[in-house]
Amino acid sequence: MKIQSVTHNNRKRAFQVKTSKKLFQLPYSKVDPQPDAADPIVRVFVDKELGREGFTYVLKSGKEGTVHGEQVLEYNHDPHYTRDALLYKLTIEVQKRVEASALSKREIIRRLGTSATQFYRLLDQTNYRKSIDQLLSLLHVLDCDVDLLVKTKSASGRAA
Repeated sequence: MKIQSVTHNNRKRAFQVKTSKKLFQLPYSKVDPQPDAADPIVRVFVDKELGREGFTYVLKSGKEGTVHGEQVLEYNHDPHYTRDALLYKLTIEVQKRVEASALSKREIIRRLGTSATQFYRLLDQTNYRKSIDQLLSLLHVLDCDVDLLVKTKSASGRAA
């Protein structure tokens, strides 16, 4: 996520982060160090050293904090970020299961009905162009059941 601009709003006690697609908010309570009335923000900027994928803020005391764009997306429950996080977790689990499997990789590829190249793309945790369907098919070949667990959030924002 490339950040176009970032501002702070002391009345809302939140950063406002603008991307090419959307405006996000991130409360001061989610960053460290936290700005407050005694130590307010004196400067906030999109950090070029982070490839414009994060921002840095400076407090009156001289303390600095840096926030990566992924923190903003996670807090705001961005569906694309959530999908990518799920793909990542599934891919790591698939990697573990492939290594632990008694089946050879050639046999897994045959049962999956795909090419070796596609199989290795499925195992690549940096590839976000694959589908969850493909990973579920691979887990099925590895004799795994996959259950989806949906939890209700508690009042504190944590899953119950």
